[in-house]
Amino acid sequence: MPRADSPRSLVLRAGARAAARLREEGLHGGLFDTLVGASGGPKWLVLRHLDDVLIERVVRPRRTPLDTLGSSIGSFRHACFAQADPHAALARFASGYVEQAYEGVPSPEAISRVSERILAELLGEAGAFEIAANPTIRSHFVASRPRRETGRDRGARFQIALAVAAAANAVSRRALGRAFERVLFAAGEASVEFVDLPTRPIPLTPTNVAKALLASGSIPLVMAGVRDVPGISGTLFDGGLLDYHFDFAFRRRSGLVLYPHFFDRITPGWFDQLLPWRAPRGRDLDDVVLVAPGDDFVTSLPGAKVPDRNDFLSLSTADRIRRWRAVLARSKVLADELDGLFETPGDRLPIRPLPK
Repeated sequence: MPRADSPRSLVLRAGARAAARLREEGLHGGLFDTLVGASGGPKWLVLRHLDDVLIERVVRPRRTPLDTLGSSIGSFRHACFAQADPHAALARFASGYVEQAYEGVPSPEAISRVSERILAELLGEAGAFEIAANPTIRSHFVASRPRRETGRDRGARFQIALAVAAAANAVSRRALGRAFERVLFAAGEASVEFVDLPTRPIPLTPTNVAKALLASGSIPLVMAGVRDVPGISGTLFDGGLLDYHFDFAFRRRSGLVLYPHFFDRITPGWFDQLLPWRAPRGRDLDDVVLVAPGDDFVTSLPGAKVPDRNDFLSLSTADRIRRWRAVLARSKVLADELDGLFETPGDRLPIRPLPK
């Protein structure tokens, strides 16, 4: 375990109330009632071994409900957590994700088919039932649905609709609600209530888990829109459109919010990536504890960056897989440091404030 004053690869940030509790009680799983997972595609690979620590420290010891809230790859990670053997599910997911490969320039349908195969590996034979029926790990998967259904998921008209939504979002995040509604698939009664944008809650059942997950990660113009999802009509897309990193403007249980993230900065929605001023309100982050790789750690990775979708374009399949495997191996240090933080007295935790 690193000394409190030693250089660290993992950054620990917290809102004001969360920091006070950490200093008083130390870091322990009982602090948290909500676990949030962001969109980010291959970026999740830096969290793969850290997730194993979360399973042992937060998920498996749990005896009271823990609400998991995720979009896209965050939903996929949490789908592993809610299965009977979360470590095995996570290992299946990581293997299928790293080894994915395509011939030439794949069509949206081809990418969706590969994603379906990865999800089938993640879920195994019983995963859908275990996720929907888990009384303790309460899954919430976010997808997006256009308010004006056209049945299209590509072409000029669809691209124009996305551009109009982006322009509206630049004026106000709430204006994005005119173009999309949030679809919240929840196991049991939804324990998370959004107050920022129109939201449609849908019960998560064994029959819709796989399609809900696919919809949650179906990036517009990259993958096909997802239709025929049991419980809801229309075409669904990636939850990150509205909740890329989340803006934390939602009601929840009274405990703290744990947020393992790829970066120590938060971009609320997908359209906000070019809006550096768009960030969560400070009061919405008071109960948030964020753990993320630090900048120095990121620059030490192969390629000096966290993996991302551009790797599919800039690297051959063999080189990409080698790089991603190297990132997985290098990222074990994050898991070791997080495990050490759970053993560190509260007054010695290296807590930093959340970015403003």
